[in-house]
Amino acid sequence: MRAPLLVGRLARWSTPAGSRIGFVLFGIALLTSSGCRKHEHAQNEHDHHDGRGAHGAIVEVPTLDVTVYDSGLELFMEYPAFVVGAGSALVAHFSDARDAEGFKGIASGRVTATLRFADGVEEHFVAAAPQRLGVFRPVVTPSRAGKATLTLQLDGAQTGTVHVGDVVVHADVAAAVASVEAEVAGAEKTFPYFKEAMWKTSYATAVADKRVLRGGIVASGEIVPVAGRAAALSATTAARVVVGDDVPHLGQRVKRGQTLFTLMPVSSSQGDPASVQLELAEARADLGLKQRALIRAQELLAIGAIASKQIDGATVGVEIATARVDAATQRLAQLAGSSTGATAMRAPIDGVISFADLLPGAVAAAGQQLVVIVDARQVWLRVDVAEVDVAVAAASTAASFTVRGFEHPFRVEPPAASRVAVGATIDPRTRTVPVIFQLPNPDEGLKPGMFADVVLFTGDTVEGVAVPDAAVLDDDGRAVVYVMAGGESFFLRRVRTGVRADGYTQILDGVAAGERVVSRGAFEIKLANAGGIPAHGHQH
Repeated sequence: MRAPLLVGRLARWSTPAGSRIGFVLFGIALLTSSGCRKHEHAQNEHDHHDGRGAHGAIVEVPTLDVTVYDSGLELFMEYPAFVVGAGSALVAHFSDARDAEGFKGIASGRVTATLRFADGVEEHFVAAAPQRLGVFRPVVTPSRAGKATLTLQLDGAQTGTVHVGDVVVHADVAAAVASVEAEVAGAEKTFPYFKEAMWKTSYATAVADKRVLRGGIVASGEIVPVAGRAAALSATTAARVVVGDDVPHLGQRVKRGQTLFTLMPVSSSQGDPASVQLELAEARADLGLKQRALIRAQELLAIGAIASKQIDGATVGVEIATARVDAATQRLAQLAGSSTGATAMRAPIDGVISFADLLPGAVAAAGQQLVVIVDARQVWLRVDVAEVDVAVAAASTAASFTVRGFEHPFRVEPPAASRVAVGATIDPRTRTVPVIFQLPNPDEGLKPGMFADVVLFTGDTVEGVAVPDAAVLDDDGRAVVYVMAGGESFFLRRVRTGVRADGYTQILDGVAAGERVVSRGAFEIKLANAGGIPAHGHQH
């Protein structure tokens, strides 16, 4: 069986003046304060033991903290030091630690605490059910003094044995107090975050392990549509927008050739039907006037009342009016032959509408973009590589990237994805060269326009301490992580990062191998200690 990971153990008590002092007993991580400052053990007769000091003063038994990971469980426990004949209530917080995406409090089950002494004698103490979500309180009342090992067995929907380790059962309270070592001065400051808050959010921890990571170049990128997989529909001339019952809208999936809307011209070289009809009516009326004028002129010429040249002017007038009627008639016929000038706007590709600016009945200006369609089942990752890295990047055929809103990284490597192109020139403004990868996006979760943090793999490997990417926070431009000090207390460490690949970030300085970091919920801890959200003290 794998040995359990013990994070630390802490002792504390109240002096006669009521001030709290914390002392480290042992542990991998040095503890200087408890994350559970609001436990009120003295309210329960099992939680409070006292003895008399040298001058008769009452001395409270030290309280110990321990955090252990074992059997897929996280145990954070506070309990009074063991004293013969005195009941010590173990405030045991059990979390299901099997899911790296988030630990949850154990909702049901039975916990058996076992003290096993050096001679093999065992004493068992049971909590038949949780006091509330995640919290079990078996009361340990040892019958003998001496060294022992403590284990907690959880039985129920989830089972597991947590090996707490070696403990001491003291003969009296004075002996328990005397066993506590002095607090180390100048120890690292801790930040509290309580189990009740953890279980309501996405919280998990992970061990900082030594890993072999693929070397690479860090760059910024953007998700963009594949060339030819995006199309825009615009008005070529001023036209009125006509739609059916289904107005095209954002997110609507469309098929190639599907009619989305119709444009009805309101002005053109031929005119709209109504204006051409008016023009034709005016031309016909004018032609009638000119024809009557010609007849009148011919009658006057017959009786010698006018000169013959006046007949020529009237004839020309009739010819011009006739030409106007013919032209208007022809334009009207052309408009009628083209469904009154309406243009059906059809989807040129399969895809999803990513932009729609359609107001039925409104007049769209010439050149106005009305609908954009994107087929995002395949997308491009455009990476802007710094000028100094171009030579190395040009040889890279794989990458990894993260985008906001997704906790997991995306892999870009053959055969599913491929590098499409490397830019031929350097952008004079940014001094970068674009490198383009094409990758599948079957669920269309990646949206064109998203920004990405990219690592272009170079083929080299780097070995070092690494933590999950989500453990690293940006704190005013500084990379920081929360390192577990105890089950409910954390160190805030500034770190120096190196290579980032396959969901992990190399830590060059600030976290040692074997330390536990907050891999989910680090930002919530930051908020809780900045007044953003309440930390929620215990109410045991």
